[in-house]
Amino acid sequence: MAIVTGPLFSLEARGKIGNIMVHFPWKGRKVVRQWLKPTNPRDVDQKIIRQKLAAMGKNLGVIETPKTGLPGGSKMYQLLVPVAGAGQIWNATFAKQTLDYVKTDANYVSLLSELTNQVTNLADWQSAAVDLGMETLTGPQFATAISPEMQLFMGAYAAYKLELESYTESYAVHPSFWSTEVITAFVSDYQTTM
Repeated sequence: MAIVTGPLFSLEARGKIGNIMVHFPWKGRKVVRQWLKPTNPRDVDQKIIRQKLAAMGKNLGVIETPKTGLPGGSKMYQLLVPVAGAGQIWNATFAKQTLDYVKTDANYVSLLSELTNQVTNLADWQSAAVDLGMETLTGPQFATAISPEMQLFMGAYAAYKLELESYTESYAVHPSFWSTEVITAFVSDYQTTM
């Protein structure tokens, strides 16, 4: 039930009126909008979207709050802040690079195939992801499992799309061609500060 103060003058209203409208304060203003029944779809397509977002979220979590508790942020964080476009924040810029590509299932499968079939150092990707504390994304909220190495590979793809350059390495080459040294430098950029 809605709580109304000064009903004839409409000074303040909060809450739902029937299943028609909702009154609420927003940024200091009193607003009203159409009431919409909340939904939380659990179909396969929604689960696939959630798992892709979660995979990029694992990268962002490691970059922003590394286990070492670096006061100025990790090297990767410091590389991303300047490349964020006007009106964007670093994490949105980073995640967008991969999510724009893997939004279609065909592109996601292609990226997964590049990791599993083209790289010659899959064990390096696996150990690097585990070193960062990434775990397999699995559970009822996801359609399939995403391995730790795929999560890290998605982060590497974002660094490649942004053509990031660390003091030690350039990430302007597709990650399927990265050497063990580049993977190690990439993980180091997640965990150390400049």
